[in-house]
Amino acid sequence: MHKKDTGKLNVRIINADIEHIPEIAAMEAEIFSMPWSLQSFQDVLFMKHVLFYAACDADRVAGYCICYLAADEGEIANIAVAPQYRRRGIAAMLLLKTMKHARERGAQRMFLEVRSRNEPAIRLYEGLSFQKTGIRRHYYMHPDDDALVMMHDFADK
Repeated sequence: MHKKDTGKLNVRIINADIEHIPEIAAMEAEIFSMPWSLQSFQDVLFMKHVLFYAACDADRVAGYCICYLAADEGEIANIAVAPQYRRRGIAAMLLLKTMKHARERGAQRMFLEVRSRNEPAIRLYEGLSFQKTGIRRHYYMHPDDDALVMMHDFADK
């Protein structure tokens, strides 16, 4: 995997906080055809079995990642980077921190779903040793698309 140019950014990956939620929800609405609501983000913020990180550049949220933990598995429920911050390694930074902390909390495997046509995201996940393990037909709407199920096995590393 190549190191991306972060330019003059000073991006920090931190625990998301209540002050980040309006900006995260606005970003979600801009990016996704079926976005999570502001309330959905607020609901997961304080759950003990959830990792919720924000990528911050100065006082702006550049991206976020949410991971559910259950038993010995983690599932990336949501990850996004604002369009103006893409292709600068922020998604990888978010995923690596999430994966590290999920493993520290006992996760043996990490799962995610990705649109089958989202080649940049698929390349990112494969670069972090995620492998395709299944497909969910017609999982996404607007536009209709299949979801690839991908898994990272921590035991393989």
